[in-house]
Amino acid sequence: MVGSLPRVNRRNALVISVLLALGAGTLTGAILVTSGGDGDVELDSNPAVRELLPPRDDTVISQANVGAILSAGWSGEILHIGGTQIPLDQQRIEPALNSVIFRPGDGRALRRLPPGEVCATVRYWAVRTPDRTSTIDWCFRVDG
Repeated sequence: MVGSLPRVNRRNALVISVLLALGAGTLTGAILVTSGGDGDVELDSNPAVRELLPPRDDTVISQANVGAILSAGWSGEILHIGGTQIPLDQQRIEPALNSVIFRPGDGRALRRLPPGEVCATVRYWAVRTPDRTSTIDWCFRVDG
């Protein structure tokens, strides 16, 4: 009969359903892979730390800023950069910007960042509970 649709039996319906589910799963997987390319899982899952300066595994010059941008309601301090303790009076702590930054220079704990891989640690806490601290460590490369 012209214009009538063929009847679909149970087996064909099951095969069509499975193929549609596989297609949807493949499409979802492709979107997740392309959108989550180089995200930092530790930062993405951390409500306190919004950004590391420089970013993890980045390459920078020896005069680059080092520190962290924190979320609203959080404060922090840099503990060390490349094994060198950074005094509080040499850190630029900006409560209004939720940031803590060190810039190497003359008369500072570090005149320049050492060449090669450099690791840093920032201690941070919620402003309402300053006795409950956490730390985040990351490394980056400095061009010699």
